[in-house]
Amino acid sequence: MTNETMIDIRDLSVTFRPGRKPVKAVNGVSLSVKAGEVVALLGESGSGKSVTMRSLLKLHPKER
Repeated sequence: MTNETMIDIRDLSVTFRPGRKPVKAVNGVSLSVKAGEVVALLGESGSGKSVTMRSLLKLHPKER
């Protein structure tokens, strides 16, 4: 098995602007996943788990 890093995120922040006031959905997330590792992302409802993964997969629309 290799020790190669497959995912490396440092200080991820995501802010949405649904109206006048920006909403910070994720702030300062860092994680590293090596080849062969299994990782679970846990947290309360609304803690930013889905936003973090969607950002990693580049599934959020770009801001206009």
